[in-house]
Parts: sequence; structure tokens; C-alpha cells
Amino acid sequence: MLFRARSLDEAVACAERESAEYAGEGGFEVLGMVQAYRIPDGDEVGEGTEVFSISRLHALDLPGDEFLDRYGSGPAHTQITE
Repeated sequence: MLFRARSLDEAVACAERESAEYAGEGGFEVLGMVQAYRIPDGDEVGEGTEVFSISRLHALDLPGDEFLDRYGSGPAHTQITE
């Protein structure tokens, strides 16, 4: 999801709200990890712009903590909540 925010903390809060709503509607589990990427001022984001290139939604039979161990790393601002 793409959010306009004044800080990474604000972007993370937006993502947490959106993920809780999406999970509730689809019967998914929220694993408590949010990654945020800053798009530099002046960069244009529009149709066809790739914001995040690796799908994190996998149909695997893994407990949440094992999923995060396997797929939850990267160069993003990452916040994991308990």
C-alpha cells in the first residue's frame, strides 16, 4: 500500500491500520511486521511505478514466527510488534 505520511512512524501507523482492516475482511492473520520505504521528494509515483517488488503474501503452512524468520528481512525500515 502507498501512504502519504510526514514520517516513517506515521507511515507505519497507517500500514498497521490498513493491514488490520484487510486481514479482518479476508480472514487473514496479521503477523505484526510492517516495512516502510521512503520515496524521495521529487520522485514521481504514478501508474506502473513499482513500489515493492517481492510479494510477501504466501500460501505456506508455516506458523507466523517461522514465516517472519524466513521472509521478514530486508533493507526497509521494519517494525515488529509483539
